[in-house]
Amino acid sequence: MNQEHTLYMEQYAYASRLRHGSAFLKTAFSVSVVLLCVWLDSPAVSLFVILTMAAVTVVIGGVRPADYVRILGIPLFFILFGAAALVFATHDVGKAVEVTLRAVGAVSAFYFLVLSTPVSEILTVLRRCRLPKLLVELMYLTYRFIFVLTDVWHSLYTAAQSRLGYVDYRTSLRTFGGIAGNLLVLSMRKADVYYTAMEARCYDGDLRFLEETKRCRLWQCAGAALYICVLVLVRRIAG
Repeated sequence: MNQEHTLYMEQYAYASRLRHGSAFLKTAFSVSVVLLCVWLDSPAVSLFVILTMAAVTVVIGGVRPADYVRILGIPLFFILFGAAALVFATHDVGKAVEVTLRAVGAVSAFYFLVLSTPVSEILTVLRRCRLPKLLVELMYLTYRFIFVLTDVWHSLYTAAQSRLGYVDYRTSLRTFGGIAGNLLVLSMRKADVYYTAMEARCYDGDLRFLEETKRCRLWQCAGAALYICVLVLVRRIAG
């Protein structure tokens, strides 16, 4: 995967070997694992989820280990920051470790879904679950324009770097200020270009995606059910 697009998680979803599985099954499985990881409240369960979700995503899904660690590092930074705040507030390191493992386990289960299922298929599942159309479309547009913002930032950063904008500390600060000042303006321009492209394709306020029918195979349903049972068993054994 190109280093320039390591943050474009949907590219990993399209390249994943798990992409051809049922989006409904993967969504239901991922949500179930997230809920169980939180509800069972066990460090052993959380650690089991972290390791197995990483193994499935990397070994079966085909995501490179370095890319997976890099992507997971983004939410992990904020989780660790929150854990440090919890330790400072409660002076209970053990509780902070439990909460951190639970959060990382839930994120790992969510990443299994995101890195194996294109967002258009996830939104199709949400529509079939009768979520409000406005909410689903806002979720998609927010998701999409996050990457518009990222793309603009990367272009500005590359341009500044090629002009020795980070040659020393003082220059780096000046460059950072310039990028921050131009980021909003250029992002708004690019968003307007995207909206114009949507209108040129007969956009009438309703986002539509090409839906591909993917059946839930019996062995896939059995594997998901078995995994859920193993989670409960790990909780009982760990106590």
